[in-house]
Amino acid sequence: MQEKTVRVCHFHKLKIKQNGDIYPCCRSRKYTKLGNIFDEDIYKKIENTDVICECNMFKSVARTPEDKINLNYIHYETSNLCQANCVCCPQSKEPLNNEKELLQKINEMIERYRPKHIIAIGGEILVQEEAFNMLFDLHQKYPEMEIQTITNLCVGEERLKKAEEIFDAMTVSMLGFNKHTYKNEMGLDFDKVINNFETLYANKKVQLSPKFLAMPTNLFEISEFFNWAVKKDVQKIYLHCIHEFKKVANVENIYWQKTFAKVEKEIKQILKDNREFIISRNRHFISIDEMLAGFINIDNDYISENGFEKYIYLTT
Repeated sequence: MQEKTVRVCHFHKLKIKQNGDIYPCCRSRKYTKLGNIFDEDIYKKIENTDVICECNMFKSVARTPEDKINLNYIHYETSNLCQANCVCCPQSKEPLNNEKELLQKINEMIERYRPKHIIAIGGEILVQEEAFNMLFDLHQKYPEMEIQTITNLCVGEERLKKAEEIFDAMTVSMLGFNKHTYKNEMGLDFDKVINNFETLYANKKVQLSPKFLAMPTNLFEISEFFNWAVKKDVQKIYLHCIHEFKKVANVENIYWQKTFAKVEKEIKQILKDNREFIISRNRHFISIDEMLAGFINIDNDYISENGFEKYIYLTT
């Protein structure tokens, strides 16, 4: 079992939600809330509060006089504005009431703490003018600060070029792997996304992490996606699925049992065929959602028996 890192977690990472609430990590447990970014004394709260909690990687402990805030990450989520129309997305695409003010406060916090990394998400950052321009300005001012986002990457050539200047890393989310599914599930142009991905991949300026989000209607396309992604020298590959999968599909039904068996056979064959390349990476870079992994019978025993301990990890 991996030994947990003991630290004062909110001195290393802050997560800012759309409503301005601030937490020490992405889990955003209610009892770990540090305050709201609009609080007049928010910096005092961050720097003088103790948050005692644990996860599978970290154990957060009380501050000592020697502990100083030194942020690795500020992870924030602002607008829901997005050009996609994903069938699995519950969010309204309307702008929030205080988006401009929230961005200003986030910018002030970034200026104060100068984190090593920024993770900017929420809707589609690449089509949000104020959020995009703020990141461009931060990059110009602090080029050593690494900026990351999660994107559908369905933008025009000029925006892609400017994004390539800003972002050090992008996770590219996909709800399918052919033009018809893409149009139906996301309302986007699959060919444009793939062309943009290949352009960034060829230029080697941005670390790319393709992510497949499995749903009942695109499940058979996960193998084609994985076969494409696993041959590329990317930062990470995500094989994940929507949280509601079990709610929208009777997974005990014989139809789904046969479907998962087929997908399992294909995914395991791809892992076998590409084992040498996967192992050459010498690090964890394939993330499989635990729910999806359960559907296709990939567990820690399978990972260990096939020598993938350093390369595949299961996530919740």
